[in-house]
Amino acid sequence: MQLSAAQPIWSLSVQEAWAAVQSRPEGLSQAEASQRLERYGANRLPPQKRRPLLLRLTDQLLHFMALLLWVAGTLAFVAGAPQLGWAIWAVILINGAFSFWQEFKAERTLEALAGNLPPRVRVWRDGRLQERSADQLVCGDRVALEEGDQVPADCRVVEAHQLYLDLSVLTGEALPVARDAEPHGSEGLPARERTNLLLAGCTVASGRGEGLVYATASETEFGQVAHLSASTARSTSTLEAQIQRIVHTITLIAVGTGVFTFTLSVLVERMAPLESLLYAVGSSSAWCPRACCLW
Repeated sequence: MQLSAAQPIWSLSVQEAWAAVQSRPEGLSQAEASQRLERYGANRLPPQKRRPLLLRLTDQLLHFMALLLWVAGTLAFVAGAPQLGWAIWAVILINGAFSFWQEFKAERTLEALAGNLPPRVRVWRDGRLQERSADQLVCGDRVALEEGDQVPADCRVVEAHQLYLDLSVLTGEALPVARDAEPHGSEGLPARERTNLLLAGCTVASGRGEGLVYATASETEFGQVAHLSASTARSTSTLEAQIQRIVHTITLIAVGTGVFTFTLSVLVERMAPLESLLYAVGSSSAWCPRACCLW
């Protein structure tokens, strides 16, 4: 919701903050809250777009190097060396499972961010302090917080009694910081350093206070962090590009070695084709695990 004031809310007095969000000390009426909820949406983070687990596992088992190893393992079985074939396939499966698990844990870390928003909150509605679902909060609501509570939305402090906030979810700092209701006129400071703001996802370390909601859902500082974490397109890093070049080089060496070994053993050593194929697969497979581990 856009503020009806030219100045940011942290620079306004408490009285001016009420006017900026078109609210009042006794809180919004239920009718007003319902209208704002319908207009601006629920106070929840948008769901992440995820690929199905099966497709992500398939990605780890069917990349360029893995496909070559699948072929090498198959050729080992054709050449009558099942032990070599199983060993090659085991390299693919172990490497794929490890890569999939790393990606899975990273996704769960993003999902854990949503767990920092509380399911219930105490809010003033129609002049009475009520307990409501946190996703029903709207801009202009007055919420009550005490020690141990998680902040459900970005709020301007309107009342503070020995209030300290744990900002570690946003800043990584372990020490709680004090919060007060005084306006601040300094420019250039990020929202997390404004001592009269309570940011969504943070925890009240001690004391108690009340806040005026001025941003909800993805408009909060916490929501923007979650959005950036989930939507940032992953590009190939310089190190990954260099590793890919090395892998392709090793792959060409492995394939060339296999072809050369097969041709030499058939034409010069007069070995049987299957026996020559076994030697070729063995010489190529000596390079493949190195390339797969780099990949």
